Amino acid sequence: MTNSVSQLLTILQRVSQAGIRLTCVQLSTSLLEEHWSLERRLQEELVSLEQRATRLLATMSPDERSEVKLGRALFLQMLVESAPRRLRGWSDQDRLDQMPPSRLFEWIAHDHEQLELAQVEAQMTPEEAARYVSASSPLQG
Repeated sequence: MTNSVSQLLTILQRVSQAGIRLTCVQLSTSLLEEHWSLERRLQEELVSLEQRATRLLATMSPDERSEVKLGRALFLQMLVESAPRRLRGWSDQDRLDQMPPSRLFEWIAHDHEQLELAQVEAQMTPEEAARYVSASSPLQG
């Protein structure tokens, strides 16, 4: 794995985490000034990270871009598969205003992970999809 690929995978995870935190803040019912300030900071962070990712992606070779897709998909697949353990005993029927912040974060993270995984899989070429299936087989064993 090249330094650029590793760097982009790290940035993509930071984008994901910032998006999850932003969604958590947006779903909170707080009208406090800190809430709006935090939301603004998270939006700015998200935009900055997305711009960094776009710039780095533009410098990569097709093989490196393919490696990023495969690496991200495998990581997201691992997260999605861990959801039953992370969300064990929790119900998505719970009211948001009564849900502990950690539970809200995990529910939102799970939704984001599923959506992003579907997007990455949809962007794969047939060759990338074949490599993905081959690489993910041991994960599903």
